[in-house]
Amino acid sequence: MKNHEIVLKEQKTLHATGVVGVDGMTDKQLDVELEQNRLVIKGEGLSVSKLDTEQGNLVVVGEVVNSLIYVGKNKTKAGLSKLFK
Repeated sequence: MKNHEIVLKEQKTLHATGVVGVDGMTDKQLDVELEQNRLVIKGEGLSVSKLDTEQGNLVVVGEVVNSLIYVGKNKTKAGLSKLFK
């Protein structure tokens, strides 16, 4: 079981560790899979600057990050690959 850590700088840059993957993404919301649960990141102008699932690192930048919401792991995965089909 991996731990995770989240650092939010000036509500514009988010660094996260313990990331397994990103299941959905728009410029207003990211659905992030963590080892133990899921994290929904909401804001404006969001984009993934770095995603390294081998190391478990994620960097998100945006105009503003408004909220971080933990949800249970039972949410259905959308799969990032489905966004590009």
